[in-house]
Amino acid sequence: MQTTLYNLKKTFLLSLLVFAFGIFKVSAQNATAEIKWLTLQEVEEAQKQTPKLVFVDLYTSWCVWCDKMNESTFSDPNIISYINEHFYPVKFDAEGNNTVHFKGKDYALTKINNRNVHQLAWDWGSVNNRIGYPTIVVLDGQLNKIQAFPGFKDADAMKSLIHYYGDNIYQTKSWQDYLSSGK
Repeated sequence: MQTTLYNLKKTFLLSLLVFAFGIFKVSAQNATAEIKWLTLQEVEEAQKQTPKLVFVDLYTSWCVWCDKMNESTFSDPNIISYINEHFYPVKFDAEGNNTVHFKGKDYALTKINNRNVHQLAWDWGSVNNRIGYPTIVVLDGQLNKIQAFPGFKDADAMKSLIHYYGDNIYQTKSWQDYLSSGK
């Protein structure tokens, strides 16, 4: 009887340890999960094999709201998973001074409206002749701009945006109609 009780306790403790280790492992994996940001060159190559929408995060090194979006929105496991699955994600420094070769053309840092801004970031992210940060830009499978969304997006707003494009709703419904429909 004592041996049976001892074996039950031992089995229970061993099962508890295995269960706890499994939870710890899953938590550790989720904690280290992140968006797999690609370079523009990697996206251009990937598009040749498997065309996908491109999710571009235009940011600057001084942008407080860009940092906040990285810490909150882009750390949400659901957003990470969805972006990695449905888009080619690109993080692009809108004031970077590197010349970028994209779609057969060179783009560089330039002065627009008395501000230093990368010409490619301007082409993608300017709305009404202005640009702000962060700005999310969605490109189609041929790397043409579909839409730019300036400003900080919390997790709920970002989920709406990525599902609108990732689920191809944008092909049949306007963004305003999508938002007013309650998604």
